[in-house]
Amino acid sequence: MFPLPLALIATVAVVAPGPLPSSAPTDPFNEPGLAAALWTSSPEVVSARGAVADARAVAERSELLPNPTLTATWGTIPVGRRPPGVAFGDVPNYSLGASQLFELGKRGPRQAAARAGADEARLFLGDLYRGRFLDVLKAIGDESVAAGHTAILERLVEASQGTLTLQKLREAKGDVAGLEVDRLEVEHLRLLSALGEARAAMEEAAAACALLLGQSCPPVRALDDALKYLASDQTLDQLKGGRDDEAIARRPDLQALQAAERRLRYEGLLARRQKIPDPTLSLAATHDTFTSAGNQSNSLTLSLALPLPIFDRGQPEVARAAARAQLATRQRETLTEAARRALVADRRRLDLLSERAKRLDEQAIPMARATAERVEAAARRGGAALQDVLLARRAMEELQLDRVDVAAQSFSARLEIRRAAGSVPEPPGGF
Repeated sequence: MFPLPLALIATVAVVAPGPLPSSAPTDPFNEPGLAAALWTSSPEVVSARGAVADARAVAERSELLPNPTLTATWGTIPVGRRPPGVAFGDVPNYSLGASQLFELGKRGPRQAAARAGADEARLFLGDLYRGRFLDVLKAIGDESVAAGHTAILERLVEASQGTLTLQKLREAKGDVAGLEVDRLEVEHLRLLSALGEARAAMEEAAAACALLLGQSCPPVRALDDALKYLASDQTLDQLKGGRDDEAIARRPDLQALQAAERRLRYEGLLARRQKIPDPTLSLAATHDTFTSAGNQSNSLTLSLALPLPIFDRGQPEVARAAARAQLATRQRETLTEAARRALVADRRRLDLLSERAKRLDEQAIPMARATAERVEAAARRGGAALQDVLLARRAMEELQLDRVDVAAQSFSARLEIRRAAGSVPEPPGGF
């Protein structure tokens, strides 16, 4: 009931893996440290960096010329009876040749498509890294929420235990009805159950964060630290002043879709040029030993081979590239518009939550605390019942729980703003 649900764990750069950090990050407010740990330890990010290395290798290979082919031939091997006076070695001929494929109009599009593909892989790695970094922050936020709930419930449980003990003593003297003690004990057990749920949620959030980060995440346990973390924000100020479009345009997933569009355009051009035949030029030198028959002793052979693109001229590849490019363009436009709408909605949501937090901090919680103190003072003078003291304390602590929940919702709204704007620290060395 009390802890907020954890975000589902979903599963992106220099290519070199880089050294592993010597120890897990210990400061949840140190985002560059978290970024470095994620970059070097996250299994998903490390795997995606390997995919970038593969894409770069493909791009480098596209710059190379096709390998020539070397052929050797031993021909006119005599079988059966030979003419009188002709030895076996006087008949065969020996040829050594080389052939080379020359691509016409294809190397440029292939190279451009491979370079765009490498950019696409690198930018999708950046998008995976961005998503996982914000997921790590979300997991630490979930742990902070559970820690805040745990701290408040511990106070409630402590007060409830003290009251229950006192009432049992009074029951033994006949000053309190047994039914009242039973009611207090049931309520105490309910608080213990809620406390156990909050502690379990705290451990679950820590485990989820470690799974994302690839190592232990910095812990948040105290109530003050939890509220401080949930209220912290290091980048929202950068997104003010009408710079939303610039921030959205820099998002790696949108840039990756632009790279995909470029790649598909060049792949379509390459497919259309399949109708241009690529000649293969061959040159061979022949030494013929059967000179007694009037054969030329040494000769050269020059040949040209041309494939005939009659049936397969790249028609399916042209259609595929055009369709995929259109879809990539549509996806990029849709994501851009969704990001704009998300920024507006989450900022409005954040403003409403800020007003609610202000009312709790400046009015509700101070008033509830003052009321609880007055009721306790009255109870010490005999002017208020113990039950009134319990109700006053509980009202104050439940407002504290509301304050933690409001802080959690505000933190979630800020994370969504950062997700829409792509605002995360750069990994060590950049992508």
